[in-house]
Amino acid sequence: MAPYAPSRMKAVLIISLAVAVSLGTASFTPALADAAPIATPATSDEAKAAWISAANGMEALNQNVLLAQQAVGTAQATAAAAQTAADATLGAITAADAQVATADAGLSVYRSKLDAIANASLRGARLSQLSSLLTAGSPDDYLDQVAALSQVAGDTVQTMSAAQAAKDTADAAKAAAEAARAAAAQAATEAQNAIATAQAAATDLVNQQGAMTAQITVYERLYTSLSVTERGAAIDQFATANLSPEAQARLAEQAAARADAGITDSQIAADITDLSVLQAPDTMAGIAVAAVLTRRGMPYVWGAVGPDSFDCSGLVLWAWQQAGINIPRTSSEQSTLPEVPLDQLQPGDLVTYYSPVTHVGMYLGNGLVLHASMPGVPITVVPLDKAGPNPTGHRVPR
Repeated sequence: MAPYAPSRMKAVLIISLAVAVSLGTASFTPALADAAPIATPATSDEAKAAWISAANGMEALNQNVLLAQQAVGTAQATAAAAQTAADATLGAITAADAQVATADAGLSVYRSKLDAIANASLRGARLSQLSSLLTAGSPDDYLDQVAALSQVAGDTVQTMSAAQAAKDTADAAKAAAEAARAAAAQAATEAQNAIATAQAAATDLVNQQGAMTAQITVYERLYTSLSVTERGAAIDQFATANLSPEAQARLAEQAAARADAGITDSQIAADITDLSVLQAPDTMAGIAVAAVLTRRGMPYVWGAVGPDSFDCSGLVLWAWQQAGINIPRTSSEQSTLPEVPLDQLQPGDLVTYYSPVTHVGMYLGNGLVLHASMPGVPITVVPLDKAGPNPTGHRVPR
């Protein structure tokens, strides 16, 4: 192990901070100054290991920030929907109040008629067929009076029935108005709660972004203090360390299959675009593969979705968008796409890594994936198992 080069002593404190980012954390604590002291890297190898650790920690943090952004959007959409519901309920209240006014007006008409009938009764207006018989001057006169009495009785009954119906309508309208008011109040409360949730999520996002920006500055100083050769060696060591026995066996099988087919690694490097597109299962997958291969050599940037820089999930998102298909934004969400066994992968399929998932690449065929791995490392093609641990295949629905 070579001694730590004096020219890199300026990175010692920077490295100490960078390795404070743990892999796969669900949250980020900005107060790095309060963290327990971290051993200062004493060698170039330790500096490279610190750089890899920081890079992977940043990848996980990048995904957390993306998820926080989505939480803000979801909360804001919920607030907007609640406000729309509240507005609609206010319209229902207005309609219900109008029904109450109409019903009350109708009831007042019948109420005056009923008051007149009641007043007549109190004044002693007592009519009967017997009194008509006693006062009638002739049989024809009697029949006329009885007919008139029947009409009066019918009008009274009809008036009372109509009045009751009007009262029922008014009561129902009032109940509907009260229910509408209660619904409006609930919708308004839900809207306020959703807005508060969105604001809290936005505040959390701002805090994470601020911490992330500060850490990016630290991290950039770290990896720029290392030579390109050292970075390449660190990446290769990291990828090799991730290989499980099963992964090593797959790599050996893939190499043997390529050899049997007469395909050399140099041929794959030269002709990978044609090979991958030709092996694509359909036109859309071919377009996505061709598109992603045009991004080789471009830089990794946190939160970027192209067209000239990308993070890991942004790269595969952009590639499939070129084929007219939208997929989820983050690698964790992309891992919910239908799974496919690794031995059945086709060009255009996605391969997610780590547990929980924090990384993704696109399968090209011949046991290779293209991925945006970390800042300082251009978008590149690597063997599937060297892009990270716990590879899982996923097929994009189309």
